Amino acid sequence: MPARRTHLALCGFLLCCVISSGSTAGSEGAAEDAPHVFVALQTRNSAHLLPNFFGYLENLDYPKSRISVWVRTDHNLDDTPAVLEAWCTAVRDVYLSVDCQHSKKVVFDVGYPPPDTDEQYRHTASVQQTALEAGRRSGAQYFFVLNTDNFITNPQTLRLLIAEDRVVTAPMLNSEGNAAFSNFWMDQDSLGYYKRHEDYLPILQRNFTGCFRAPVLLPPLLIHLSSPQSQSLIYHPPLEGFNGPTDDIVHFAYSAKMGGVAMFICNTELFGYIMRPHTHPSLKVAAEKFVDFKTKTLVNYPPVIYSQFVPAPAQPKSNMGLDAVYMISLVRRPERRNRMIACLDELGFDYIVFDAVDGRKLNASYVEGELGIHYMSNWRDPWGDRTMTFGEVGCFLSHYFIWKKVVDEGLDRVLVVEDDIDFEPRFREGLAEVMKEVEVLTPTWDLIYAGRKRLYLDSEPAVHGSRRLVRPAYSYWTLGYLLSNRGARKLLEADPFHSFLPVDEYFPILFGKHPQKEWAQHYPNQNLEVYSANPLLLHPTHYVGDAEWFSDTEPPLEILEVIREKKAQEQEVKQQKAAEQVAEIDGRQKEVRDKAVQRQIELMKKKMKQRSEL
Repeated sequence: MPARRTHLALCGFLLCCVISSGSTAGSEGAAEDAPHVFVALQTRNSAHLLPNFFGYLENLDYPKSRISVWVRTDHNLDDTPAVLEAWCTAVRDVYLSVDCQHSKKVVFDVGYPPPDTDEQYRHTASVQQTALEAGRRSGAQYFFVLNTDNFITNPQTLRLLIAEDRVVTAPMLNSEGNAAFSNFWMDQDSLGYYKRHEDYLPILQRNFTGCFRAPVLLPPLLIHLSSPQSQSLIYHPPLEGFNGPTDDIVHFAYSAKMGGVAMFICNTELFGYIMRPHTHPSLKVAAEKFVDFKTKTLVNYPPVIYSQFVPAPAQPKSNMGLDAVYMISLVRRPERRNRMIACLDELGFDYIVFDAVDGRKLNASYVEGELGIHYMSNWRDPWGDRTMTFGEVGCFLSHYFIWKKVVDEGLDRVLVVEDDIDFEPRFREGLAEVMKEVEVLTPTWDLIYAGRKRLYLDSEPAVHGSRRLVRPAYSYWTLGYLLSNRGARKLLEADPFHSFLPVDEYFPILFGKHPQKEWAQHYPNQNLEVYSANPLLLHPTHYVGDAEWFSDTEPPLEILEVIREKKAQEQEVKQQKAAEQVAEIDGRQKEVRDKAVQRQIELMKKKMKQRSEL
């Protein structure tokens, strides 16, 4: 945790004051009796965040006709004031009242990243306190605090927190990539900042679930203003006797401690995401990092929501010199398809959704009769000890029909991706670097892996003069790859239907790196020129064993586990027999050695006897 929480100054914060009521607010009639919600937002340099942030705010299950909005912004270098003005103007008839102001007063040096100074933190804490006092004057019973880098994906969050009926409560948010960062601390150091505690990770990883006392909470958090204890809570100025740093959350935590206010973090639900704090070199990089954040969160929380009242930032479509970007997706898996569509939209690709061949709809008469496919007679899955599934056949055919389109339509180079992939941060920049290097260093390339399962890392030499390319060894998976027209022709001309096996086995055979020579011998022309991005640009969204993992090509996990357990038992028996054979051989060798030694002893005794007789 950094000594200063720069992300607050970068992203801003939202404060929502809510008056509690036992009635539900799901209808207009119920809305009349719903608690009044006072919302205060202070934000800076967050134009790239606001359309999504407001989208999640609007998505909360609470009647907007009972919400008043108060917004302040200052010290901006981007379009934050314009975005706020557009949103505030658009929602004036949606919310109970809307008050937005842009202050041009300079309190601290304007810059990006913002200066890490006491003046900046003192100003932030002062505005926080102004919002808190405005909430108290409004008569609100609950005060809901959000940062603009909080994205609450659970619409019921506010209702669930109110139901806890505590003075201060926070919903635990996950950070992208399941990093060890969240919106609570379980301990503080001598200065009042973050200190690791033994209970932190078990709570973060939900080994324990419930609501737990925490000395420090970051937004989002809910304050029960009708509780007399809440009157001791302040952001600025710090209480007399406080000797820690100038920091609004540390001031707040100290006031809670001195006022005897217990604060709780709740992990009973999946509430949403929080961005990890970063100090980016520029607003452009910050916006790019936010795109990475969204593609990560889309793995579990599709789609990312945009505000109904301010337009999403214009994202120019560009395929980076590629003739096409194909996304292979099963029609019956809309959740995967929609997630990938959202990801590719965020990344700015002009893509083609290619309906995958569904293995559930295949049968032998079509596969072997109409298509003329002949399975490789001696192929068995190395991990499952089985023949090909129709899911694997459908997967191969999906790729095969794209290769045909590339050749038939005369496309020069394309990107092919499957629908269960996770993009590396700054994917477009990484892909551009790879494409630039292959054109200069390996202009006769046929296929470039963007994602795969690497099996033999030690035998993958780097391409001479390259920072991003290696020559891959035997690999699994076809998550995503660049394909040239020449490469597509080679894949087709090798005639994969004559000795059919999974597509991720087919690739290594054609570039001469398959360890099973009895399989590879079916394809004598192994001249596919293949390279791989390094580091990889794509990974699976989930792995075998993950709770969310499922496959349309593999047998069900429970069957795989039975097969693999059987294989493990067979391997154990083989190893035991081998050990017994080794022991038997060792025993025989020992017997031979013992007999040889005994003969030597007998011979020496005989010679000694002969000498004594002489």
